[in-house]
Amino acid sequence: IISKYKGKAVIVDFWATWCTPCMEAMKENKKVKSEMQDKNVAFVYITNGSSPREFWDEKIKMIGGEQYYLTNDEWEYVMNSFGFTGIPSYLFYDTKGVMKNKITGYPGAEEMQKMIELLL
Repeated sequence: IISKYKGKAVIVDFWATWCTPCMEAMKENKKVKSEMQDKNVAFVYITNGSSPREFWDEKIKMIGGEQYYLTNDEWEYVMNSFGFTGIPSYLFYDTKGVMKNKITGYPGAEEMQKMIELLL
């Protein structure tokens, strides 16, 4: 997924439609995404089968960005690979495709923007 955005900073957001903190973070993060619109940043969203497909299809229309719907096995593999135990969780890649940060829990819009700017 990251190689698809060569030369861009990439923020990967692991979320689910039923996750209230995930949905609140996305609302709060709209301003950050808007401010980063003209910058070299890609926003990627990943969820799994715990999110009902029809509900997910509706939600992603409002969220935007690049969306991926993983099987439960794929989700478990990815979450274990990065040591995540909950959502929302985030991966931050710089413009060279190097992972610079990973966190669980939304840090707030101001902190999120700072972390993204450090990638550029």
